[in-house]
Amino acid sequence: MTDLTSLLDSPTRGHVTDDLVALADKTITNQSGLTGMALKSAIAAAKKADDNALHTGINQLLPSVVEELKPYWSEYEGSEANSFGTYLADNEDKVTDSVLKIGDSFTDRAPAPAQKIYSTMRGKIGSVIAPALPEFGEIIERHAK
Repeated sequence: MTDLTSLLDSPTRGHVTDDLVALADKTITNQSGLTGMALKSAIAAAKKADDNALHTGINQLLPSVVEELKPYWSEYEGSEANSFGTYLADNEDKVTDSVLKIGDSFTDRAPAPAQKIYSTMRGKIGSVIAPALPEFGEIIERHAK
């Protein structure tokens, strides 16, 4: 049984963070409509203030992500699923709720403008996250093993 806390060790943590930043960039770029415009604007503003904002944010959230994923990882290791990404996608509602829990916790400590953007987008975040779950899970699995 693999312990996901190994994802937080150097140099693995940097590689995981880099891969998750790339996934986030791709996911945001692929968004369309009003949700896409809002996400792209929010990320552009954050990057204007700090070019590494997305990387810094994901790195800061990684310990919380690992904690939220531990029960899913344990269930996956005892399941018939062929990949962690598939397992996460098959449990989309529960996993999305866990991700939102992380976002809620982080936002409580974020600056007021970030809180406002998050509260506006929160209801739509699940539909943004869900299609990325297979690739997200594959990133986690690749670095955990």
